[in-house]
Amino acid sequence: MPDDVAVDCLARVPHGSHRAMRRVCRGWRTAASATAFASARAEAGANEDLVFLLQFGNPAAGEGPKDGDAPANSPAYGVAVYNVSTGEWSRERAPPVPMFAQCAAVGTRVAVLGGWDPQTFEPVADVHVLDTATGVWRRGAPMRSARSFFACAEAGGKIYVAGGHDKHKNALKTAEAYDAVADAWDPLPDMSEERDECDGMATVAGDRFLAVSGYRTARQGGFERDAEWFDPAARAWRRLDRVRAPPSAAHVVVRGRVWCIEGAAVMEWLGERRGWREVGPSPPGLKAGTARAVCVGGGDRVIVTGAIDDTDGNGSSGRHALWVFDVKTKNWTVVRPPPEFAGFAFSVASVRI
Repeated sequence: MPDDVAVDCLARVPHGSHRAMRRVCRGWRTAASATAFASARAEAGANEDLVFLLQFGNPAAGEGPKDGDAPANSPAYGVAVYNVSTGEWSRERAPPVPMFAQCAAVGTRVAVLGGWDPQTFEPVADVHVLDTATGVWRRGAPMRSARSFFACAEAGGKIYVAGGHDKHKNALKTAEAYDAVADAWDPLPDMSEERDECDGMATVAGDRFLAVSGYRTARQGGFERDAEWFDPAARAWRRLDRVRAPPSAAHVVVRGRVWCIEGAAVMEWLGERRGWREVGPSPPGLKAGTARAVCVGGGDRVIVTGAIDDTDGNGSSGRHALWVFDVKTKNWTVVRPPPEFAGFAFSVASVRI
């Protein structure tokens, strides 16, 4: 069979079968690793959108740590994958994931960064990187600073981290950028303010990193309504005021615009002069303060994960779900995962394969 025909056939194999496909023979493994393979999948309309969730186990499903895996009463924390294209759920066979670690994607790579050591509850600098095209994990170069509850996002082909707190619960203003290809960290200038529990995203152009809100050590829980974005050309942080940043908000960039999902509406940032405008309703049944959001399909859809509001006593207490927002129709679809995938998701990232 000609090589181009073989690649075209292999490109139509669902992503969930790629690990098995690569083990068939050296020729298939080589074909699946070629640049033409990704192009063939796109041309065949076989691309799949995957959402990676760093997620606690759902106690109601009988999930939790085994003896010796974590301190008593702390649930298991791992990597779940939701295939938006097929509706399938799976559990990624990842290395041990620190509690409250964060994830971000660049290209077909997903990096898992920082978080808490499950034994000591102290922040770590650990980094693990998954190549979603091959299914192979590797240990990455550690961050220069151990941190947790920090801003994290991909911008301009690098993964940025900023703020968070150290082992003494002091808010940080340090920042650094990770090159997943070179496996190297670039220390950045400090932000102007400490920012614990800040939110991270790319700016409108997609090439600059934005650290939103957060609070200082002396103002525990006093979330600021401002942000800072990093200018890579000047290697300097710029301040952005009037940011819509209550602690219950989730931020995501959709087709070059910053969206804020909070309260009763989805809001879009039009710039400092024009401010915010409403673009749609908030996810129905989403409990305030629990949302995480990521954009998929090149901006066609927004995925929000969070807790189900059980104020009406329908028995959903402790369960989490996904909400899929169609950017064109402005409609939400609720996705209720299987019980074993219905735990709290602390961080999310998306990859198109």
